[in-house]
Amino acid sequence: MTEFRITHDIAQAHPDIRERLTATTIEAINESSSRSDKDAARILRHKLGEIGVQISESACRSAIERIRSGRQLHFEIEPAPADE
Repeated sequence: MTEFRITHDIAQAHPDIRERLTATTIEAINESSSRSDKDAARILRHKLGEIGVQISESACRSAIERIRSGRQLHFEIEPAPADE
């Protein structure tokens, strides 16, 4: 299974982030069900940004493709790298 890594320090600030990711992703998919993959990816990226999650547009497109093909999606949260 492909894993989409989300690099952000919200895991500590928001212990319920996995549930929020799931709910936000489902909301974005439902909202964009009749749109192209590209438009759906933009909606997903915007919705995730609203909860403080930064993810690339290409990862969003891959996520949309996986979900629309009936495959499972897995988010992995990592702490942001320290600024040097």
